[in-house]
Amino acid sequence: MNKTIKVGVVGCGQVAQIMHLPYLHDSEGFKIHALCDISRGTATRVADKYNVPHESVYTNLDEMLLDQEIEAVVVCCKDHCEPVVKAANAKKHIFTEKPFGFNVNEANRMIRAAEDNNVKLMVGYMKRYDTGYEYFLNQVKSMESISLVRMHNFGGSFSYTREIYDVLLEADVSPDFFKESKEQIKRSMMEELGADRQHLFEAYNLLMGVACHDTVLLRHAFGNNPEVMYAGVHQGGFMTAVLQFGDVRCVFESGLLMRRPIWDENIQVYAPDKSVTLKFPWPYLKNAPSAVSISDTVESTNMPRESEIATSFHEAYRNEWMHFYDCIVNDREPLTSGRDALQDILLISKLIKSVSV
Repeated sequence: MNKTIKVGVVGCGQVAQIMHLPYLHDSEGFKIHALCDISRGTATRVADKYNVPHESVYTNLDEMLLDQEIEAVVVCCKDHCEPVVKAANAKKHIFTEKPFGFNVNEANRMIRAAEDNNVKLMVGYMKRYDTGYEYFLNQVKSMESISLVRMHNFGGSFSYTREIYDVLLEADVSPDFFKESKEQIKRSMMEELGADRQHLFEAYNLLMGVACHDTVLLRHAFGNNPEVMYAGVHQGGFMTAVLQFGDVRCVFESGLLMRRPIWDENIQVYAPDKSVTLKFPWPYLKNAPSAVSISDTVESTNMPRESEIATSFHEAYRNEWMHFYDCIVNDREPLTSGRDALQDILLISKLIKSVSV
């Protein structure tokens, strides 16, 4: 890598500390140049860990963006819209965590800002860059007359994260800030939901926070803008839906089981000649391969065959950073660009608005 891109990171919480900062630090293509967080104590401790000078630690994003050495901004805070727009207007390339805004208007604001300023805008859908998904996608593209697709994602508690990773946090921010931030996020989501669907807020929140990882994978395999044949919500946040992607029908299941530390996420594709299943590991389990299972018959026989492929130990988070680097250096459009991620907001909005009130 001939070029080193200096980045400023906004939001020094869990996903930044566990995944993004370590891969940025270890990469020859990036340098952690500045950190910004509402908690100066947290940002300072993280800065010490990654040898970032204290003069490059900020609690105010506007001040960080004045640094002309920063070429790209990583947005890992909870509310992404304003930081993305500000970074774009400061002529910085942007990598933002999902969800890509809490409503369609926010997504369009971010897209316009990036395009008006001619900067790259990439959304952190790391599973799209998973080598297991790439292998699965190639298998699916070769399948004829797909009978059914099943997308299943029941997440669980992340309570044991702190037992595995050292997450540096300081309690130096007023609880009132977090309360107002949470209320602002809810207002943004309600703008998309509408007052008559307030009772579906929990389901919409879960779809935006968890299931957007699944909608992008479905879209990239089967196409954008599916028809919603059915959508229902039960027990507050569990969704069951039936989607029609052209000739392909998909059963979509999503929910959260917070009493147990489980992760149950897979895609199954059934066709007359073979079936393919992709099963994802717990998202913070580093270098764990996603398992691809293929069920078919042995050539020239009628004997059933079950095969399981652990495609690679390459980390999906690292892969997406390599892709972002390539997009900046070689002026390419990210696979998970802002315009692409807008399709997930539109699909999730369509899903929730298809639920009978």
